Amino acid sequence: MLKRDLERQLAEWYGHKPRKPLVIRGARQVGKSTLVRNFAASSNLELYEVNLERYPNLADIFKKTIWERS
Repeated sequence: MLKRDLERQLAEWYGHKPRKPLVIRGARQVGKSTLVRNFAASSNLELYEVNLERYPNLADIFKKTIWERS
């Protein structure tokens, strides 16, 4: 039941235009990535993942805001 509720919440978020960025937080190994991957697959969405634990050198990309880059 929790899984369906989370999938419904994702669908509601995706349906809002314009939508704000979504951050999914939680403990390790609880299914956050799987939830998003399954939602993208079932909605025929192209998904790009950035794993900063696996590739810590990518973290520098996110340290500055858009305004600081100009």
